[in-house]
Amino acid sequence: MSGGRDRRVDLPVRRTVPRALGTMTAFSLVMALSILALPALTTTQPRRTHRIGSQPIRGAIISCPRWGPIWGSPAMEDALSELTSLGVNWVAIHPYAWVKRNGTVEYRPARSTEFLESAVKLARRAGTSMFWKPHLGYWGQFEWRGSISFDTEEAWKRFFDQYRGFITDQAAFAEQHGIPLLAVGVEYEKTTHRESDWREMIAAVRKVYSGRLVYAANWDSLDRVPFWDAVDVIGVHAYFPLSAAADPDLDELRTGWDEPLGRLRDLSKRHGDKPVLFAEIGYNVNSTAASEPWRYQVEDTPTARALRVRLMEAAMERVADESVVEGMFWWKWTPGPTYSRRNFSLRDREAQAAIGKHWGARSATTAQ
Repeated sequence: MSGGRDRRVDLPVRRTVPRALGTMTAFSLVMALSILALPALTTTQPRRTHRIGSQPIRGAIISCPRWGPIWGSPAMEDALSELTSLGVNWVAIHPYAWVKRNGTVEYRPARSTEFLESAVKLARRAGTSMFWKPHLGYWGQFEWRGSISFDTEEAWKRFFDQYRGFITDQAAFAEQHGIPLLAVGVEYEKTTHRESDWREMIAAVRKVYSGRLVYAANWDSLDRVPFWDAVDVIGVHAYFPLSAAADPDLDELRTGWDEPLGRLRDLSKRHGDKPVLFAEIGYNVNSTAASEPWRYQVEDTPTARALRVRLMEAAMERVADESVVEGMFWWKWTPGPTYSRRNFSLRDREAQAAIGKHWGARSATTAQ
């Protein structure tokens, strides 16, 4: 919870009782001293401080069909307008490179990608901060990002050499445009055992980028990242199972956060109270979203829609009260007219109402 430790007020001890109080009972004396001490005991708790910006991060990840040109289009401007109206103050986009089974990483330099430049300008015009979160496209090569791995040392070397080229190119672009937060990696859990390769890459990024660095680990692999000390922020894709119940209520979902948040507090403490960021969190519209929040299948029923709203509300409530977590980025908002209730989409009225309820009402008082 936010706030400070309880203060113990040490009152001076008098060995004699003043004459005016001599006839008071012991109970009356205690009550009088208690009243005198009330101002010290009821001082307000210190305000929560934030280490990434001056306000909590209320973020959304703006995704894309295909490889990203929509980020530079009028649809992006519309998306930013809709999101800021809900209280969103940060947005993330995920420029792509593509990885092959032999370790090859193919990418287009960021500075020659016009729609990335346009996306930055649009976000700045909308008044939002940006989280730059490059991704590796893996489709047709690996099952998912967490399965990216290679069979030979030659392939491993090729991968880290070329991924370093990609991520430092993205970092230089982020530095040029004053982007304050950059992900050096996302869910690459079968690569993190190559600790020296990761440390060399992070050091190369720091040579061209002065902002804060985050590595975004999947929720179940946080303890398998050996280089948390080399980045500034512990990123987590927060798809924690919260309840095995068929249709858990809001209180049960709130309680379901106790164990994951406790783990994150411990992890932060082990690394010098390093801040934690939900670099991605999301819930699909399906009946098992509380127990398997990573499932992408959609079950568009009233029960599933109501469950998704409760999950979103529980997450926003608990993170707002958690001092080690700087904020969250909701997955996902895809610009354009045809992406309403596709998997993990925030483009339906229930999701938007949940975000607006918790973030929109505070946007006027927390605007920078």
